[in-house]
Amino acid sequence: MKLRGLIISLKELNIVQDNDPERFVMEDGLTELLDSLYRYEVQIINLDLFQADSQERLKLVLELHQLVPEECLLLAATDRSLSLGKNLPLACVGYANPRIQGQKLSEAEMLVEGFDEVDFYFLERIYQRKHGIPWTVMETRRCILREITLDDLDVLYEIYRGESITRYMEGLYEDRQKEEEYTREYIRSMYGFYGYGMWIAEEKLSGKIIGRAGLDHLQLEGEIILELGYVIAEEFQNQGYATELCREILEFARKAAGFSAICCLIHRENEISIHLAEKLGFVWQKEVKMHGKPLQKYIKKLYNVD
Repeated sequence: MKLRGLIISLKELNIVQDNDPERFVMEDGLTELLDSLYRYEVQIINLDLFQADSQERLKLVLELHQLVPEECLLLAATDRSLSLGKNLPLACVGYANPRIQGQKLSEAEMLVEGFDEVDFYFLERIYQRKHGIPWTVMETRRCILREITLDDLDVLYEIYRGESITRYMEGLYEDRQKEEEYTREYIRSMYGFYGYGMWIAEEKLSGKIIGRAGLDHLQLEGEIILELGYVIAEEFQNQGYATELCREILEFARKAAGFSAICCLIHRENEISIHLAEKLGFVWQKEVKMHGKPLQKYIKKLYNVD
């Protein structure tokens, strides 16, 4: 399943004011977006051309373009147009057009006020989130990092059976149903709200899941901190995967996480993780306690704060 259609009303995207001599103008960013979509084989369906003012008419228009709602995203600036997607498997983005006042746009998955940073990949991610399709977040030389799905749990349970995996960290829930419930909520709240979290690491060459790595939040001594974490399956350890993944994640955190520093919490006997943290530029700060267990807190500045 992929994004194949963008549904719009050009009248609603018009930003010309009543006293402007121009009759029709769109934001430069929106013009560039619409012009670029053909490269990604995305059809643009203009509701105005077909007078598609009801769900029945919309479905007929999509059939005419050999599309179904599951393949489309609706970009609308009015509550009336957004209502066309109600109860349909249709991803919706609201545009706060300054020319059109009094719109709540509450039916939209995402609200935008301009289009300078909106491109195909922005729309694709909203579409993927709507349909539960995991995002591919980043690539390294040998791996991709993507969001977790429930289908990944079988492999993760195998990985966490490794003797070295749970020596210094908590394992998964013994009750599979609890782990599934936790994973569903994690996808919804962590990925959905923050846009990052602990991701699945896949080896490009084989397509195998080799572990997980990413960013998490935790409360420590009354403060919310950003933590770097990773788990590498035993058969893939000592091959440089953790270093490769963590370096890319640190760059992501520097640009996107909104924290000035990042931490690692490591058991004092976990010499391999301590060595990796130091290799990545973390420095020891102090010993802390989490759930009654002593851990070594290592910290790294993501950027300087005056």
